[in-house]
Amino acid sequence: MSFKSLLTDPSNRLYSWKGKNCCSWKGIKCSSSGHVVVVDLWNPHPIEVKININKEVVSNSKNTSDFALRGTISPLLFTLDHSIAIQFTNLTSLRSLDLSCANLVPDYSSVSVSLTFPLKLDFSSSLLSFISYGYLSSPNLRWLEGLQRLRYLVLTGVDLSKASESVHWAKPISSLSNLVSLRLSNCNISGRIPIAQFLNLTNIASLDMSSNVLKSSIPDLLSNITTLSVLDFSRNDLNGHIPYLPQLEELSVASNPAVTIDLVSMFAVPWSKLTLLDICFTRVGGTIPPSLSNSTSLTFFRAHGCSIQGSIPSSITKLEKLSVLMLNENDITGQIPASMSSLTTLQYLSLFQNRLEGNIPISICQISSLEYLNLEWNDLTGRLPLCIIQLPKLSSLYIQRNRLNGYMPFSLFRKSRLDEISLGTSGLSVEIDDPDQTFAQTFQPKILDFTSCNMRGEIPDFFSNFTSLVVLNFANNSLSGAIPQWLFNLAALSILALPMNNFIVFIPPMIHLKSSLFPTMINLARNKLQGPIPTQLENVNVIDLTLNNFVGSIPSQIGETPGIMSISLSGNKIRGSLPESFCHASNVLQVLDLSNNSLSGTIRRNLGNCRSLIYLNLGQNKLTGSVPEELEHITSLRYLDLNGNQFEGSFPAVIENFQDLEILNLAGNRFEGKIPKFIGDLRSLRILVVESNSFNESIPEGLMKLENL
Repeated sequence: MSFKSLLTDPSNRLYSWKGKNCCSWKGIKCSSSGHVVVVDLWNPHPIEVKININKEVVSNSKNTSDFALRGTISPLLFTLDHSIAIQFTNLTSLRSLDLSCANLVPDYSSVSVSLTFPLKLDFSSSLLSFISYGYLSSPNLRWLEGLQRLRYLVLTGVDLSKASESVHWAKPISSLSNLVSLRLSNCNISGRIPIAQFLNLTNIASLDMSSNVLKSSIPDLLSNITTLSVLDFSRNDLNGHIPYLPQLEELSVASNPAVTIDLVSMFAVPWSKLTLLDICFTRVGGTIPPSLSNSTSLTFFRAHGCSIQGSIPSSITKLEKLSVLMLNENDITGQIPASMSSLTTLQYLSLFQNRLEGNIPISICQISSLEYLNLEWNDLTGRLPLCIIQLPKLSSLYIQRNRLNGYMPFSLFRKSRLDEISLGTSGLSVEIDDPDQTFAQTFQPKILDFTSCNMRGEIPDFFSNFTSLVVLNFANNSLSGAIPQWLFNLAALSILALPMNNFIVFIPPMIHLKSSLFPTMINLARNKLQGPIPTQLENVNVIDLTLNNFVGSIPSQIGETPGIMSISLSGNKIRGSLPESFCHASNVLQVLDLSNNSLSGTIRRNLGNCRSLIYLNLGQNKLTGSVPEELEHITSLRYLDLNGNQFEGSFPAVIENFQDLEILNLAGNRFEGKIPKFIGDLRSLRILVVESNSFNESIPEGLMKLENL
């Protein structure tokens, strides 16, 4: 009960932990003789892991914190027992202990603006950051010493940073000679791998120490643990090489950039039991050796970002059990082997961002087991074998950013089972050949990306039947006519991107998008749309209406939209003043671009409440007055453009607070006086434009020392 008192239990999971009969407590299991054999405090509503459109693992869990336990594991837990008189450490019948609490959800606050042109949000790093709900810690592991019959120990997410400060922190684990599975993932363990203690685990089959801060090489002595079959050291700071561990069935050392792997020497010896190998983001280089095919048990091989060179050896097709092959972000050249069709169990093939060339072999159509195919960002040419679309199990097809050619009638998708289709900038032209066609109910795509596919005509009405559609991207085509009103009301739509087309007329006053695993977006930039700006945005994180013919004033409601991160209204015919509703107390606004309009008045002081602002462009308007001091709170600002207005006064002193500023444009205003010395302290400054003002005196010497300018 002392253990319970140290926990926060928001869902009242431990309500039954009272009285003397602990066998009736939730999470406790006893043998027929009344001895505790299992303590399981696993979250009953764990995270649901999914793959987002960037092929990254993310979570879709909601209210995870409502069920996760928080607190500290006290050694007092192991002074309790079924009779309250006998110490818990003497519960020698205990077989399984699961105290995992690593409930992770994505932290979207790290999404940032990329200062490239055209301006875009950068989601490349946002999904590498997580918020953890549920916290348990333990200053040492001595409380394990009495659990001699323990076979399964899961401490995933338990903070052991304090414990691991001791060189002998794992000694209590070494006494658990019956242990079969040990999971110490995401425990903040630092230092070296405690091989001396692990050698005593003569029955261990699975060891997981992923997502820690281990700093050492992988010990050769692991080969002496002959029972070990699963080893996961991914996401640490390990170095050195991979020792020969022929007993392993699964090996993951991904995301250890200092680990050096020579595939040629590694597979010069047999790994006959190996079924899974994950070496993503390690230091590989060199080529994939033909000897890899000697590991005939291999079912999963992933090697992203390893600088692998050369071609894919045709011998890889001897891996008849291979179901997952992922070689993304390497320097692989040559052609896709036609003999790939021999991989009759292959389900997942991903080769994106390499330098593959030549045709996509038609033999891929013989892999009837294929579910996911990603060949994007290569130099593939020729036509797409249309039989690929009809593969019976294929749900995801990504071939964007290639140099293919030919037409693809949209009717070919009519009977396919594809959920995700990305043909953008592949060289293919997509033709809506029958606007009145009907589709089988089995075709319910979630992602359609046809960027730069030479599409013409109007968006056909049958798209209104795609009730599962989450992402629709038809950017940079020649679509015309009005945007159908029903498109803004699709049941699952989260991202609507139709920029750089020829759409005309109005858009509805209310736009409602649906929540998904990534920020919601409406992008209608560079069309010929007109009329007022929508007044009601619901569940919209990003809106871009740049370079259209919108008129009127900026609706006050747009600044009040909860969760809005980016507002781009540049290049329209908008008049009036900046709404006071911008930058309310709970705002998360990062991008505000109102340039090239006819806005008047002054910069509102409350703009200083936009403390997350990274990009602010008010250039080419009719704004007057001075730059308010309240902007000093926007310390993360990287882009500031006030050019072509009627601002006056001295050089804005508030700019001294923008230490991350990269681009500053004050041209074409009425500023006067001297350029202050602090400009030389803005070390990140790359572009500075102050022409067509009334500045005088000398240029500050510090300006000449800015290395990035």
